Amino acid sequence: MPIYRASTAAVETVPAGTVRVALLTPRGRGALAVVGVAGGGAAAAVDRRFESRGGGVAGRPDGAVCFGRWRVAPASVGEELVVVRHAADRVEVQCHGGEAAAAAVLGSLVAAGATAVDWREWLRCTGLSPIDVEARAALAVAAGPKAARILCRQLGGALDRAVRQAERLRAAGDTAAAGRATARLLAAARVGLRLTRPWRVVVAGAVNAGKSSLVNAIAGHARCIVSPEPGTTRDLVTARLVLDGWEVDLVDTAGLRDDAAGEDLAAVERAGIARAGAARAEADLVLRVVACDAPASARAAGRPGELLVVTKGDLVGLSQDRAAADAVWTSALTGAGIDALAARIVARLVPEERNDPGLLAGPVPFTARQVAAIESLRAVVEGGAGD
Repeated sequence: MPIYRASTAAVETVPAGTVRVALLTPRGRGALAVVGVAGGGAAAAVDRRFESRGGGVAGRPDGAVCFGRWRVAPASVGEELVVVRHAADRVEVQCHGGEAAAAAVLGSLVAAGATAVDWREWLRCTGLSPIDVEARAALAVAAGPKAARILCRQLGGALDRAVRQAERLRAAGDTAAAGRATARLLAAARVGLRLTRPWRVVVAGAVNAGKSSLVNAIAGHARCIVSPEPGTTRDLVTARLVLDGWEVDLVDTAGLRDDAAGEDLAAVERAGIARAGAARAEADLVLRVVACDAPASARAAGRPGELLVVTKGDLVGLSQDRAAADAVWTSALTGAGIDALAARIVARLVPEERNDPGLLAGPVPFTARQVAAIESLRAVVEGGAGD
């Protein structure tokens, strides 16, 4: 099934004459609220409650913007608002912000026979392509500005065009070019599948290594309690921030002890250490924090997926040779090394930006459905390579 073509399982069939309505703007206070109306007879349904100075919405051309009064009931005074006709089966009602005005519009349409639905289902009823629907839904929860820009390019047709081109190459018998095209799309999908979820970076290390101070320095505010008393952090503490355009969850964890199995360790701290271990296993990247005065053996090479961070560098000075080492030397007190650490974190999370700058600037699959469709196309291309 082509990526840009909906399957019967992916998009619900809407019977002719069915009108769906949904709130398209976030709930709560705002200057403007938008109610979407979609389905056969959407414009006519709006006209039953809307009185425009220039005539009904149903008789207007697509793209028309109409000003008038919305009457919740025939005898009501009516609120002034704007209606935008995108097509005969897709209309937007733009009213005052807040929940009351939008609820009144929605309620009057439902009372007239429309069906209230979630905004995601409303999108599926508008005739948009599956990629457009998925991109609009993903943009609502995009994990940072760079993720939003990538999704906007897909909404603008980048992914659709790339897949169509790969299919044309396969149909023309150029299996080598089609294979390269699908392989590049699948390479971009590693980041694409994370565009709606922050990267998870776990800060781990021994007690009093300076983990909480490091998290506060990176976050730019006192998110974590800092104390010279060992074992202050007992649970996972998460700070959500944006590093170089990417949304990141920075997770502070309970400090590890050599005597963690000892009887004197409090049960709550023991539970915190257990949670720290679980968090490390689920992390996209682990910052293994070691104090500068720790034994040199503590700064040995770690596991894959770890970045060694040496803290409290102000105690010994940050010399050029230390700064150039594989580890990142930092000082939460002076701020030295924090910017370099942020850059190293992004480089480890999204190496594609450095290794292949153009990869994320073009078509990027961003849902499991899209990846499965491209993998199917690639299998067809590889199967026909020897023909």
